[in-house]
Amino acid sequence: MFIWIMATSFFFMLSSTIISYLSPGPTEQQVMMFMQGMMGAMHNSLMGLSMSIEEDFDLKHLIANASAITIPLIFISIILGLYIRYLRGRRNSG
Repeated sequence: MFIWIMATSFFFMLSSTIISYLSPGPTEQQVMMFMQGMMGAMHNSLMGLSMSIEEDFDLKHLIANASAITIPLIFISIILGLYIRYLRGRRNSG
């Protein structure tokens, strides 16, 4: 079984290498279609999202404000949670 899998993988590796070396290069139209596809994919990716955030001042300001209050809110929630556990512990023990 192992020999069959290895032989098959080497066959496909060798055939793809031969095809890539012997095939003609892409035409200008194929290259342009590929580049348009890559640009479309980039606009729908995280890179495109970050580019749109850099251009949008209001959204950039909102993200900065949200980031500024995230850490204090986490600390406040931890302190509040510990205080509630302390009160419940006192109530249950006494």
